[in-house]
Amino acid sequence: MVDTILERVQGILNKDLKEINSIEKISHDDFYNNHIKKNTPVKMTNMMSHWKAMELWSLDYFEKIGKDKETYMYKGNIRQNDTNWEFGAFQDYLNEIRSANTDTYLGNMPIAKMFPELLEHVDFSLISNNTIRNSTSLWIGPPGTITGWHTDRLANNILALIEGRKLVLLVNPKESKDHMYPSDKYEPGSRLSDVNMENFDEKKHPNFKNANVMYTIIHPGEMLFIPQTWWHCVYGLDVSISSNNFGFTPIDNFKMKSTELIKRKLHSVGLYSPKNCVCHYIDDNGNRVKR
Repeated sequence: MVDTILERVQGILNKDLKEINSIEKISHDDFYNNHIKKNTPVKMTNMMSHWKAMELWSLDYFEKIGKDKETYMYKGNIRQNDTNWEFGAFQDYLNEIRSANTDTYLGNMPIAKMFPELLEHVDFSLISNNTIRNSTSLWIGPPGTITGWHTDRLANNILALIEGRKLVLLVNPKESKDHMYPSDKYEPGSRLSDVNMENFDEKKHPNFKNANVMYTIIHPGEMLFIPQTWWHCVYGLDVSISSNNFGFTPIDNFKMKSTELIKRKLHSVGLYSPKNCVCHYIDDNGNRVKR
């Protein structure tokens, strides 16, 4: 699968794909100075050996601890395609994912709300030591999932793989205006692109072909730092379990609690981008429902 995706992406681009820099380990100070301050991505291959998540997390484990849980899941690429959410039993969605013949994605599940005990299983101190607020999420999906092009506008992000593999594409925010075609579709805390990697339209997005796209494959026990405002697109290559952490500096947190909060409140009552968003869906009765 990975070769097919990379060949297809390279076939779109006029420039060669380049691999993201990879290191084995890094100190907290060096990470802050060389990557957070410089807004530079990096893959770290040996920073998770002490995580309980690496020992415990699996589909079987989540089936045991999630017997009475309910959650939202989405189908397909909701950032560039139609928004499609469902709400139901956590275990039912796990069973769909086990079949590996589905586009069901248990994505961006808030660990603190669903499984607060799991916060002790991960260690995102590379970011959290330098922030005042953090949000940790859980992602469980089958092969073939795609999280389409977007940026995390207000937060630095570390994505960590527990099981399976993911292919991540990155583009520098300096290329936003010329190559990335920012979208009008709304996602809280994010900025979306109109560029659709599953159905690339050269007539609509000709300049994307000249973007400098970086890539890496994350394996179990590896983590990727995705700096604030970097465009990224993520493919699930196998049945995968991952966790990520969004970290907010004091300035980011102020923006989140001011301008971003105002946008979210206006959007929730239908006064800001009411119909074209990632966070609401239309139910069977035609009602606008927030996930």
